[in-house]
Order: sequence, then structure tokens, then C-alpha cells
Amino acid sequence: MRLQVSINDGVPVRASLEAQGWLSVHLNLSSDDADGGSGRFSADAIDRSAEPNTTHSTWDLGTLSVGDTAQIRILSDGEADPPTKVTRTSESPNNLFADAEQARLLLAAISKCFSELMGIVDRVQAVESKEEFEKIAKAVAAVVYELDRRLISPTLRRHPELLDEAKQKKLV
Repeated sequence: MRLQVSINDGVPVRASLEAQGWLSVHLNLSSDDADGGSGRFSADAIDRSAEPNTTHSTWDLGTLSVGDTAQIRILSDGEADPPTKVTRTSESPNNLFADAEQARLLLAAISKCFSELMGIVDRVQAVESKEEFEKIAKAVAAVVYELDRRLISPTLRRHPELLDEAKQKKLV
């Protein structure tokens, strides 16, 4: 996938993604500025081919104001300009566990925790009202979401070799 974008017939910028993921263009306008409406124009590519890690590339295309013209052209695959910024989740300082065995033990503990939480949901469904069951199920889902966000994902980003094991445990 490749896009060419330009502002006011200026020098075009080509952004591309040659892997699994998304390529997008963003035009964000703000009415908070003194001149009453300026904006930022950018292109983003999110490469998901190295699951569970992603690479996010951004092409900063400039600013826009009233009267400007932004043009987007879809191109066939080919060369692109280098992005303005590249970030990789594999390099995040929030990734967890230098020791892979400790990461494996965490995943095992979370798997047990998930089983216990799902057991609670299964038991209360038979004895609680529909409304009460839904509140409990939503609360459990929130805990599961946070376990993923704060523990599972940061661990798997640092140790992608454990992804298959996490899938077997139904953690992802």
C-alpha cells in the first residue's frame, strides 16, 4: 500500500506499508487557535507483521489553515519517503521481564486467574438476576482487560517467543 500526499500543490510525500497492518492519513483541525482553525496533516503506518509487536511510522506532512488544499493519491506499491518518526513496541520501556522464565511463570499465573474469574462468571449466571450478572460480567471483563494491558501485552512484546504458549493458554 502506498499513498502520496501534498498540501497546496507542494512537494508530495509518499508513505507506504509493505506488510500486514494499516496505512492512513489524518487531518486534524482545531478551533482553539488564535487564527480560528489551523490543523495538522500526517500519514501513519502500523505494521503488525511481527505480532505481538508493532512498528508505527509517521510522516509529518505539515500544517494547514483556512483555504489550504490537501491532496491524497493512492499509488501502486513502490518506494516511499522516510518517515518523520518510527516507534516500535518491542523497544518500549514499559515492556516487562528481562528473564523469560519469570515471564512464563507470569503467564501461567494469569491463566489460573482467568480460570477462576471465568468460574465466578459461570456460577453467578445461574443464581443472580440478569442485571446483576451483567454488572459482574462487566467488572470481570474490566479486570481481564487490565491484566492484558498492564501485564500480558508488555510481557509478550518483550518475549514474543512466548506468544504461542499464551495462545494455548487462551490469554490472547
